[in-house]
Amino acid sequence: MIGAFVMLFVGGALVGGAYSFFRSKKPWWSVAALGVIGVICLGLSFWTLQNL
Repeated sequence: MIGAFVMLFVGGALVGGAYSFFRSKKPWWSVAALGVIGVICLGLSFWTLQNL
């Protein structure tokens, strides 16, 4: 359960980082990579919390 909350925090930080990269005009592949990894982390954490 603690792992799911850690994953939720990490996913939120990664999605926020992707938004920050987007606003600072970083390369598109870095924005896409951070966004995808962040969404995967958020999805895994929500799925884990639902199945408890």
